[in-house]
Amino acid sequence: MKRQPIEWKRDYEVGIEDIDLQHQFFLNLLNRLFNELAATNDMKYRNTLITELSYYAQFHFISEENMMYRAGYPGLEEHHQLHCELIDKLSNQQFYLFLSQSSNIESIVDLLSDWFLHHTLNADKLFAKYLKNESKNTC
Repeated sequence: MKRQPIEWKRDYEVGIEDIDLQHQFFLNLLNRLFNELAATNDMKYRNTLITELSYYAQFHFISEENMMYRAGYPGLEEHHQLHCELIDKLSNQQFYLFLSQSSNIESIVDLLSDWFLHHTLNADKLFAKYLKNESKNTC
């Protein structure tokens, strides 16, 4: 069964414009990654596609963590740890894919899809809720 792209839904919005825009771009990259990985057996190209997404994820995580730091978010350390865990898992999957020359790309896409949906709907929304509550308390 062919995997369908993940369509952006308003449910994924956390209400912080920069984060929502970055999440939309990440989702577009993820969908493109799956389509491109399925269309080629060129391991060098596959590796560069995964590297592109990994670098973007790292950029997004730093940007998000900087927002958390500025806001004094008490869950920053835990959130940072979640980001580190994803980067580690992605690096391991990418290394395995490269070593095995495997065509099993679904595991990387599944990892990223599951992470995106779970992390965005849970951990990122906690930060958005904190930010909203803090802005109410400062007015």
